[in-house]
Amino acid sequence: MTEKLLPLSMIIPDEVRHAVSINSSAHEIYPYISTSDGWNAWFTSDMSLDFKPGGRIIFQWKSWGADKLSTGDHGLISEIIPDKRFGFTWHPDQPDYATKVTLTLSGESSPCVIRVVESGFANTPEGMRAMIQSASGWGEALVLLKMYIEHGISLVVRDL
Repeated sequence: MTEKLLPLSMIIPDEVRHAVSINSSAHEIYPYISTSDGWNAWFTSDMSLDFKPGGRIIFQWKSWGADKLSTGDHGLISEIIPDKRFGFTWHPDQPDYATKVTLTLSGESSPCVIRVVESGFANTPEGMRAMIQSASGWGEALVLLKMYIEHGISLVVRDL
């Protein structure tokens, strides 16, 4: 199973890029970006994944943030390199095409730098809006991951 990625001629040539340093090792951080329990601890309400290249990944948020947003998205796992990289596709703009997200961990010991890159947004006004929303969203997400790993703080709503 594959996702429809847009041809290069139809995408915004820029990428969303963020990085944060976390006082933990790549080995300790990796499960938080590659397992359902990991994502659900710090970011999603009910995430599931089939941990293999080409496996399905489903994100769910319930009553998320100040606006109490309930939404979801899905995609496919594109890359698994334990303790180094986890990649997937999803649909932050339109359901008829996917963007590619790669989370990369640098450093064997603490602190570890985690980097996120998202690319493949349509070169349209809607694609640009989605890219801007993803840029702010990934910045927030990495800070949430850092706060959870370093301080045990989670903003995920559990009881609705």
